[in-house]
Amino acid sequence: MTQHGIINTKVGVVGATVLIIGNVIGVSAFVLPGPLAGDVGPGVIFALLLALIPLVFGIIMSLQLGGAIPVAGGSYVYASRLVGPFWGFLLPWITIPGVWAGMLFIALGFAEYVGFVSETISFVPAIPELTLIYGLLIPFIILNVLGIRMVAIIQFLMVSLIVVGMAAFIVPGAFAVETSNYTPLFPKGTAPVIVAIVSLYFPLRGFRLVVELGEEMKDPARNIPRVLGLSAAISLTLLIGLVIVLVGTTNWETLGGMDAAVAQVSMDTAPASLTALVLVAAAMGALTSINMTYTAYSRLLMRAGRDNIIPSAIARIHEQYDSPYVAVILLGVPPLLVAPFSPGTVTLSVALSMTILFGLAVAGIALWNLPKVYPKRYEHSLYKLPPWLLKVTAVGAVGSAAFLWVLVATQLPLMVGVLVGWMALGYVFYRTRVYWFNRRGIDLKSRMGQLHESEQADAD
Repeated sequence: MTQHGIINTKVGVVGATVLIIGNVIGVSAFVLPGPLAGDVGPGVIFALLLALIPLVFGIIMSLQLGGAIPVAGGSYVYASRLVGPFWGFLLPWITIPGVWAGMLFIALGFAEYVGFVSETISFVPAIPELTLIYGLLIPFIILNVLGIRMVAIIQFLMVSLIVVGMAAFIVPGAFAVETSNYTPLFPKGTAPVIVAIVSLYFPLRGFRLVVELGEEMKDPARNIPRVLGLSAAISLTLLIGLVIVLVGTTNWETLGGMDAAVAQVSMDTAPASLTALVLVAAAMGALTSINMTYTAYSRLLMRAGRDNIIPSAIARIHEQYDSPYVAVILLGVPPLLVAPFSPGTVTLSVALSMTILFGLAVAGIALWNLPKVYPKRYEHSLYKLPPWLLKVTAVGAVGSAAFLWVLVATQLPLMVGVLVGWMALGYVFYRTRVYWFNRRGIDLKSRMGQLHESEQADAD
């Protein structure tokens, strides 16, 4: 089996926790609730709570799979080893355009908030949207090439500002809530709730990215559950509090017509100094989301490249910075090229959420198969789910993901059609690549069914 470079730099519980918090509470927390409230009404709060259902399944799966098989690019490894080679291939295949959409969504949200600041504060100059997008994306491509330790240090500083800024919105806003703003719950009916649930799942997907970092965490079997617990407690408290206060302080129809709704509401309910903190937090949210997205998904691509199911060059590790620099560049450069033609933020968030829900369903099947394929790893896992809970979680993950896919198909059939077509094209690429290697005496399917030596040693 081909030997690839292994990342040796490690982060601890604090470093990994701030990476996840910064990915969950990104700019989407400040951008999505306003327009979604305009589409759904006060029921956007209900939509957020429903989005927590697949999240719970995802967290439990990450707890069990990450504890049993802690590896880099965990979602790819679980799919290819526990479900099947083709399903493992589909994850990086569908992830690449999904991440590109996510990058553009975050960058557009960042540009929206900067535009709001320049319109509100006279001495802040207006900056072209494309300049802001490039100014956001390019530095974090460079940062992620510099390696996980530098990424974690910068993330810690930015997450600290996010927590302070969100508290500056939630605490004073709670005293300005008017209960009449919470009714009627669904003024436009329940159909818009479907898109809202999927859109709000976009930031919540950040918890599952912890399994992509297994190779780079200190004692991952023990620390993955700790990171999940800490990041969930902090992130969900702040995110739910922000949405409840936002909807409670402002009529839903007014929110729908606002740009940078959280900042505008803060201006109406809090002193200018606290609004400044909110604006800083929104800006930091864009930075942390971009940062962690590059970090986590580059590991997924890197791990697939080690199996050669995608070009092995993607798995290269920088000799000096100990980072998967080719995978980072692959994820980072294309959004720069298509930024001038980008669709709206809600469309982009739904596109990425659909790809993540697909990954959730595949992970559910992987969890179901874990005790059969790797019985010893399941039996001796530090955090072992009882068999009944494992099966309930697996069925819940697959069922909730499939249900949301079907519902979105009724509202956005073109988007679902494009994703299904992309997966069909992926099948052709997969079969071609397997055939090409078979002609040269290399069995890719067999390779994708085994853990590499370093991964076996880490798990043992």
